[in-house]
Amino acid sequence: MKKTGTGEDSWEQLCEKCGLCCFEKIEDESGAIFFTSTPCRYLDVVTRECRIYHRRFAIFPECVRLTEELVRELTWLHDDCGYRKALGLTRKR
Repeated sequence: MKKTGTGEDSWEQLCEKCGLCCFEKIEDESGAIFFTSTPCRYLDVVTRECRIYHRRFAIFPECVRLTEELVRELTWLHDDCGYRKALGLTRKR
């Protein structure tokens, strides 16, 4: 399935604001990913929205820009992620 609408704005509107992308993750030597309970300092943990969303890449360059290609590669995005659902992706069980 292709992105709905046109442009970056419609792609970003696929986000369902779960906030999981914004929590620190640790990868062990085997490649297993572990989520921590430590959110990005800019994440409002109540609303699950970024407080600097429109300027996040300028202010916090470590913020991950989720592109279609990256969403296809990342193993830690859950199946209910709006981006994964839009692309028809599910993790192998």
